[in-house]
Amino acid sequence: MRPKFKWLISFFHAFLLLAFTAYWMGTGFTYGDEQLVIKWSSIFKRLALHIDKDPPKKDFIFINVAYDKALIPLEDGLGNEVITDREKLAQLFQVIKKHQQDIRFTICDIFLQGKSDQDSLLQNAVSGMNNIIFPTHFDKNGNIEKLDLHVPKAIADYRMANSGFLKFKLFQSDSLPTIPVLLYEKLNHRKFNYSNGIHWDNGKASHNSMIIDYQIRAHEVFEEKEYPVVTLSEILLLPEDVIFNEFLKDRIVVIGDFNADAHDTIYGSTPGTLILLNIYLTLKDGQHIVSMWWVLFLIIGYTVFSRLMLFPAPDEDENNPSWFGPLLASASYLAIFSIVSYLLFNQHIQVLIITLYINTLRFIIQMRQVEWNKTQFKKWLLELRETYFNFK
Repeated sequence: MRPKFKWLISFFHAFLLLAFTAYWMGTGFTYGDEQLVIKWSSIFKRLALHIDKDPPKKDFIFINVAYDKALIPLEDGLGNEVITDREKLAQLFQVIKKHQQDIRFTICDIFLQGKSDQDSLLQNAVSGMNNIIFPTHFDKNGNIEKLDLHVPKAIADYRMANSGFLKFKLFQSDSLPTIPVLLYEKLNHRKFNYSNGIHWDNGKASHNSMIIDYQIRAHEVFEEKEYPVVTLSEILLLPEDVIFNEFLKDRIVVIGDFNADAHDTIYGSTPGTLILLNIYLTLKDGQHIVSMWWVLFLIIGYTVFSRLMLFPAPDEDENNPSWFGPLLASASYLAIFSIVSYLLFNQHIQVLIITLYINTLRFIIQMRQVEWNKTQFKKWLLELRETYFNFK
């Protein structure tokens, strides 16, 4: 086969790999090989290249409610359950409500189910607040759970892979926005819409699932104290003007249980509230936008990859197709390709699945070639024998 036809086939095969990549990025699944590539490429980007900077510390305040609990009766049986102290929450929200025009946004990652004697107080404090959001979840039947208070809410669910939290779907069931989406739309004056099977951000194609770039990591907040963290009880001991001017003004207020609500990530245990904030920061950086330069980068990279893998050098033993060598070579190529994609476009690609696919395809092609060669050889012997005997 002529080289130009090999390149032409490789070029069209690149679009198949591109479609596969788009499908994979639209799912909420991750694989073990991604964890290693993503972790070390992120470390390299931050420590070696110094192009992964922390968000400004003055933009956030973290309020921990882990030590501010109350008991309420169980609704469906005897005994009590533990919830966040809603009276103290109401006191804080009264201050936030009074100064809400000068507070950027409030993320209150507290699930308001269960009834307490302080619900009316909390409801009055929240009513009329615009820049605030609470979480809700899906129940076991796939329905959105109702809260016991009327508050602004959005989905906060995600899928946990075996390796921990890695990928997040911006819209559940393709149309239900999550907390980071609403936060992004309000703070950045953007608007998502969904049409023709694609999500659009102000007219630009968007990924629905994306790997999160952890710009604020748990150890930076709770161990190294790079960002301000206070407990709910501590902040309520201060005068109102001090609470507002020193802690709340011009900040995003992040409220949650940073002790109990923790999840495994590639950077260690991380509070769910901090995960939601990092998803918003990833959106803010535009890492969900599908760049045409990135698509062109994939087409070129996949074309070269297909040419190398599907049309091996002629000096290979055609009667004994190899497996391990091409498998290692393709995995190495795709790993480097994914790292370069992340460094240039903040996008990773699948390594393991594409590696298995391309090597399976390569092996089938080579086996068919071996079978064809044997058939041709037998045909040649038959023609030779007929020619010889006819000559005799």
